[in-house]
Amino acid sequence: MVSKNIVLVHGWGADVEKLAPLSRSFKKEGWNVFVPKLPGFDLVSPRVAWGTGEYAEYVWEKAQKHFSGGRFFLFGHSFGGRIVIKLAAKYQKGLPGIVLCATGGISRANPVKRGIFFVLAKMGKIFLVLPAVSGIWQTVLYKLAREHDYEKAKGIMREVFKKVVSKNALQDLQEISIPTLVLWGRKDRMTKVEDAYEITKKVKGSELFVFENEGHRLPYREPDRVVEQINTWAKKIH
Repeated sequence: MVSKNIVLVHGWGADVEKLAPLSRSFKKEGWNVFVPKLPGFDLVSPRVAWGTGEYAEYVWEKAQKHFSGGRFFLFGHSFGGRIVIKLAAKYQKGLPGIVLCATGGISRANPVKRGIFFVLAKMGKIFLVLPAVSGIWQTVLYKLAREHDYEKAKGIMREVFKKVVSKNALQDLQEISIPTLVLWGRKDRMTKVEDAYEITKKVKGSELFVFENEGHRLPYREPDRVVEQINTWAKKIH
């Protein structure tokens, strides 16, 4: 195995503490782990709306500094997977491999539906002067669109969310040619397991492992099993 350095990037609405059990599991197996704190999550929100590209550059800079320019694997869960894809497409010559876990942005999601949601969300501001109507409007809207992350976001992070979800990661996936491991829960309702198969189609030579009884919280619920799969895969990389 070429390296036992790894960077873990968490999902939307999470923080570094969410990945603490996974980090401990890696360290038990002799890995050097870095979990960057992200603006808008553990740190103060960016002053302007960042997209996946800005977050990717931020993570790359912090990781390069942490590992003193040495090589490292990248692990991304959900939103973190979007960031890892962006980095792998641009900096893959400096990476031994990447792990994508329940990654967002592979999206066969309906862009028209999502666009309508954001238009309706803006319209909802009209009702802010009528608290009784405002509460009903927002509850119905979020349930219909299933955009709970947008509902929970505050201030500039709502603009960040819109910028992030408006981009599809499929084009960047096609640029990746380094070793890639895809981990997914069969029962994932947020990022369907079909997305995992889509990734393996786009990234030549990628490997897929599906956890039959797990969902989107896979790295939180089964950190030891996740690390076991990554160890087995990483040992094959020279």
